[in-house]
Amino acid sequence: MTIQQVELVEIYPCKIWAEKDIFGTVYIKMQHQGDDEPFTFVQINYDYAYTSNSHQWRMTQEILKLLAYRDWETDRKSTRLNSSHRL
Repeated sequence: MTIQQVELVEIYPCKIWAEKDIFGTVYIKMQHQGDDEPFTFVQINYDYAYTSNSHQWRMTQEILKLLAYRDWETDRKSTRLNSSHRL
């Protein structure tokens, strides 16, 4: 069995950002240039009895760093709860 080689023609840019809803859940979103809608890549749930805000934000920063995202310091976003954030 032989595997055909392929040639990459173009790599589409990807936007990455973090959003936090009114319940404290953080959503790390991604959107590829070729897609119409962003998607939730990581969801970090919040429970006031067990979750530290600073720990949650540090974990978000580390995940964004792993994804090679550089502007996490200045790009915090809040979001309204909508149909893509069903709880």
